[in-house]
Amino acid sequence: AGPLGEPRADRPASRVSSERYVALLRGINVGGKTLIRMADLKTCAEELGLEEVSTYIASGNLLFESAAGRRAALADTIEAAIERHFDLPVKVVVLDRKGYARIVRAIPDAWIGDEAVRANVAFLRPGTDGRQVIRDLHPDPAVEEVKAVSSAVMWATRRDALTRSVARKLIGGAAYKELTVRNLNTTLKLHQLLGG
Repeated sequence: AGPLGEPRADRPASRVSSERYVALLRGINVGGKTLIRMADLKTCAEELGLEEVSTYIASGNLLFESAAGRRAALADTIEAAIERHFDLPVKVVVLDRKGYARIVRAIPDAWIGDEAVRANVAFLRPGTDGRQVIRDLHPDPAVEEVKAVSSAVMWATRRDALTRSVARKLIGGAAYKELTVRNLNTTLKLHQLLGG
């Protein structure tokens, strides 16, 4: 097998099913630190044997195909490759199309297109309990709606109360290093790009 479990060239590819994934890199290209050009990230991923590789905007969204059922191994492999290639320790959340779609389906319809709120999704690394994250944040229901699902925490904050958002508490909390945040528009666009 290849580096990520793909079939060897001398074996028929039809025996291994392929899956569409998204890798969400944490904390890159923010505030002039941890800079990675998306073209270079794409090349790095292709060198791992990932297929149909593309990126979306500069916040570290990598879409690709690889052998099915490899989510945990892919995260570890991509993190190691980024550290080797860019000399940067970057944490990565990898979701397959089905897992990502489950998160998107949990987004309340009322948040989509509502200009009165700012909505975000925090994608969690394995082992991070979204419900515990919310309990630790003590959200104010008068300011925002917060929801946890497997692998994600999402919130919609009234735009006139952004300074009172759980996001401010989240940044200072222990769980912050175990997640990566995307705004609602990016979250929905990635779903579309995954073929959801």
